[in-house]
Amino acid sequence: MTEIDPRIQERRIEILRAKGKRRLRVVLLTVSLLLLIAGAVAITKSSLLDVDEIMVKGAESELADFVQERANIQISTPLLEVDSKGAIERIKEIPQIKDARISKSFNGTLTVTVTQRNPVVAATDGSSWLLLDDEGRVVTRMLELPYGYPVVDGFAELPRLGEWVPEQALPAIHLAMNLPSILAANVSTIHAGDAIELILFGEGKILFGDTNNQSEKILAAATILEKANLDNLVHVDVRAPRNPVLCRSQDCSYAS
Repeated sequence: MTEIDPRIQERRIEILRAKGKRRLRVVLLTVSLLLLIAGAVAITKSSLLDVDEIMVKGAESELADFVQERANIQISTPLLEVDSKGAIERIKEIPQIKDARISKSFNGTLTVTVTQRNPVVAATDGSSWLLLDDEGRVVTRMLELPYGYPVVDGFAELPRLGEWVPEQALPAIHLAMNLPSILAANVSTIHAGDAIELILFGEGKILFGDTNNQSEKILAAATILEKANLDNLVHVDVRAPRNPVLCRSQDCSYAS
């Protein structure tokens, strides 16, 4: 039998050893990776990354409690399992809430930050007052009209708490927000519709039309109210703001 050259034999042994080391490194790397994944999963499920505290910013007292209730996030829930999107959607269903965001901290604190809606006008259903924000959402309901809110009417049907008025009513709401003091002091109600009307205290109204040339119409109406004799007023027509008309007879202007 032919003897193998010792150098060739030694080389074969080195190759086998190298292959064994490579296999060992692969096994060790795989085991380490599995241990790392198992450890990460264990940590996320452990109390180290649980929700320990829920803070609400942007709201106080009962509203803050309601925000936390609607978020429906339980203490001890793993932070990575918190459904932030679902919680935000539920929070924004609250009539007073315009927007919300949720931030998580690895110290176990979950912070809910909300932006509240600001009511800008009022509307009545005959038995109570609804306060609406600039988007036309009914924010709250009150038995008495709070001071300082312009009144808007002309809705075919008033929405319920948390719902929105029809889009056609938004121009009247936005107009109410922009009335100068001299107009706001004289206007009792803003009638929404395709043609907006400003109902004055006492008698008469302002035919405003649509919201085109709004600034010019407001200026024309304010000037007439400030300087003209308003006795026996039927209406002030500012639909053509460069040629406003003060009417003491139903025959002096187009029908409203």
